[in-house]
Amino acid sequence: MDVKIARTAGFCWGVRRTVDKVMEVAAAAGHGVVTLGPVIHNPQAVERMREKGVGTVSAIAEVAGGTTVVVRTHGAVKAEFDAASARGLEVVDGTCPYVKYPQVVAQRLSRAGYHVVIVGDEKHAEVKGVVSYVEGPYTVARPGGPIPAIPDRKVAVIAQTTCIGAEFERVVGALALRHKEVRAVNTICSDTDERQDDARQLASQVDAVVVVGGKNSANTRHLAEICRGIQPRTWHVETEEELQPEWFRGCRVVGVSAGASTPDWVIEGVAGRLRSLT
Repeated sequence: MDVKIARTAGFCWGVRRTVDKVMEVAAAAGHGVVTLGPVIHNPQAVERMREKGVGTVSAIAEVAGGTTVVVRTHGAVKAEFDAASARGLEVVDGTCPYVKYPQVVAQRLSRAGYHVVIVGDEKHAEVKGVVSYVEGPYTVARPGGPIPAIPDRKVAVIAQTTCIGAEFERVVGALALRHKEVRAVNTICSDTDERQDDARQLASQVDAVVVVGGKNSANTRHLAEICRGIQPRTWHVETEEELQPEWFRGCRVVGVSAGASTPDWVIEGVAGRLRSLT
């Protein structure tokens, strides 16, 4: 069976930057190192870091004195930065610059008097971080959900960096018909657009698709949704152990896509397992 791997599969620039930063800090530090939240949404990569002595905490209050804290790729809420500063902890900010951008934009727009609408998952770490920088009214609009009713006349719309472009467009278009002033700032990461385009193209050329990445990874789930809309025989797995031979009966070519937080060694493990199937 032939296996085609999407050109953009695997770590994006921002994730690779943060992972490299964590490993550099762990190698240089003579004391404990923890990440504030899972550094990326991939259990296998987080486990490898744990084996290197890098722990994970969910809040600054859990950090022991003298420990270096690395902020994960998805960023952190402003209150956690303030808490770390108040305690004098060493903080290495690993927030992806593309995630920093919507934080800055949200703060500026709210200061300018806009009701800020964020198209994304309100439970996601990135969105929680963005919300923490808003200094006025805001609404989180869930992709695929209803268009929010907003009383304010001035509305500004931004997006989670992994948001599907069509969802951002849908919310902006609907709000533009309801309000006197709507300002849209496209904060979707360019890597996300490119990765999703590659997934669409791949799904149209193969007999089945395997999307590899953490089940808690928003961008990986979106890739699986996109592929499934084109190729119904699409499966989302974290590792090669989840693959079932019966999924691929009659398949001559299988495509492999992967989220931005999926390590190369995990992708190769899946591809190797697929190649062994007959």
